[in-house]
Parts: sequence; C-alpha cells; structure tokens
Amino acid sequence: MESLRSKRLAYTKIEMECKDNYSRIREIERILNEHEIIEKFNEELFRVLVEKIRVVSLAEVEFVLKTGVVVREIL
Repeated sequence: MESLRSKRLAYTKIEMECKDNYSRIREIERILNEHEIIEKFNEELFRVLVEKIRVVSLAEVEFVLKTGVVVREIL
C-alpha cells in the first residue's frame, strides 16, 4: 500500500511540474509574440527567457532557460 502512495505522489509531482512548464512556455510565447524581429540585444526579453547562466569553462557557458532547456555556447 505504501508503494502505491509513493508512486501516486511521484506522479502527482511530475504532473505539477508539467503544468508549471506548460504555463512558463505559454508566458514566453506571449512575450515573444509581443516583440518584433530582434535586431539587437533586448535586456527585458533576456531576463524573461533566461533563468540563469552557468560558466562551464573559460570558453564555454550554458544558458538555462525558464522552460528548463539548456543552451550551450562556446566562446
């Protein structure tokens, strides 16, 4: 019985994370639709999209987006 409860709790947690990701994606989509084609750096848009930046090495960084996607950039 305890095994079923822990499985149910795990599935509920996953479902909540999926709903949270979906709402983040919708919010980002809304913000992107408000802007025209980007020709230069837009700080507001950057702050909305990027959750954090990780420095991997002197030549590599990772941008962690608010959707959970990780984008690697080699400098």
